[in-house]
Amino acid sequence: MQRILKTTDITLKKLNNGAMIVGEKKRETRTVSLAFAFKVGSINENEKNNGISHFIEHALFKGTNNRSSYDIKEPIERVGGTLNAYTGRISTVYFAQVPYTHAQNTIEILYDMVRNPSFSEHEISTEKKVILEEIAESYDDPVDLIYNKTLLKIWDKHYGKPVLGTTESVSTLNHISLSNYYNAHYTSNRLIFAVAGNYNNDFLEKAEALLQSFPQARELPAPIAGSMKTIKEPIVERKKDLKQVHLLLSIKAPSRKDKDFEAFKIFNVLLGSGMSSILFHNIREKHGMVYSIGSEYIAYENFGTLFIYASTTPNNLQKLMDLLKIELKRIVNAGITNEEFRYGKERLKGKLMMATEGTLPILSRQLDSVMTLGVAESTDDHIARIDKQDFVNTNEVIRNYLTSHWNTSLLVPETFELSFDANFNIY
Repeated sequence: MQRILKTTDITLKKLNNGAMIVGEKKRETRTVSLAFAFKVGSINENEKNNGISHFIEHALFKGTNNRSSYDIKEPIERVGGTLNAYTGRISTVYFAQVPYTHAQNTIEILYDMVRNPSFSEHEISTEKKVILEEIAESYDDPVDLIYNKTLLKIWDKHYGKPVLGTTESVSTLNHISLSNYYNAHYTSNRLIFAVAGNYNNDFLEKAEALLQSFPQARELPAPIAGSMKTIKEPIVERKKDLKQVHLLLSIKAPSRKDKDFEAFKIFNVLLGSGMSSILFHNIREKHGMVYSIGSEYIAYENFGTLFIYASTTPNNLQKLMDLLKIELKRIVNAGITNEEFRYGKERLKGKLMMATEGTLPILSRQLDSVMTLGVAESTDDHIARIDKQDFVNTNEVIRNYLTSHWNTSLLVPETFELSFDANFNIY
């Protein structure tokens, strides 16, 4: 076993089979959050089995060789705890939050769930119907729909595919395909165990012993590097029964490992996070043209993307896009102000500080850092990195990225006629 980092409150260990443990103690709380996370998600899939990682996430809740589905959930919920999971592009995470007095029983349940799934044919057949309903629901949700259609075209074939899969791909999955995929991917080399809250060293030793039982893959494939494209023409999708036009703008942004990552996070917060943000205040509050508007910054190890989303009535679309151009052009030409820079910094730091009050946000932050960068970091160190960001440099970073080519995506009513050039560029 190789010990990488140990401080008073944060522990990061890599075991001899490749599995990792990250823990952050919070002694004053009465809860523990814990997770088994695997570095496997939709980027590992192909067109034929797209959605299988998400399907396995569902299947693992349906029972193990030792416990029924009810026996997995009931002991955790009976004591007031929560049990859940999520699948993304680069990971699948199974987590629980419980009173600290029930942490030992919970880790055993989670371990059994991820290590000994039964993959019952009957349960898989039933759950397939649930997932197909989930996919159908995503087609009905305009926000999900415009994002999914956009990502398919602007991100590479690995990152662009939908996490849920498609109706066609999910329909072909069965007991054999799920079992084979699970055996190939749920290995120690891809496994991270994370814990946050009021636990002791004995609990970490128990976690180590459990992780040692996972099989080790002989060889892992090369990491999958993602990328983003620029599309010259607007992406226009039509849908029946829409009353609004949904607009999604996207542009290249720093990757997670880029030196400009923190500066761009500050910009994203002041641009479109909260009711005091530039977009909300200057477009919704001043002009009353939208109900929903905001920005989202998604960064992976090798690439990043900034999104601006808004919805409005069809007759306001051109005016909305003109107003967005005015705001972004102002930022490029004049730069953000010192006051805006301080807003971004303080809001970002404040959200980090507030996240330390709960064990689930602490767990998520540490898991994300280890999953993406292979390091664990204290909140104080993270805040120090934000504090180091420079006003002049941040403006340079903003200009460098905002003056690139923007992708324009529109989800419009079926009969809507686009009467103007919808290509969105500041210059």
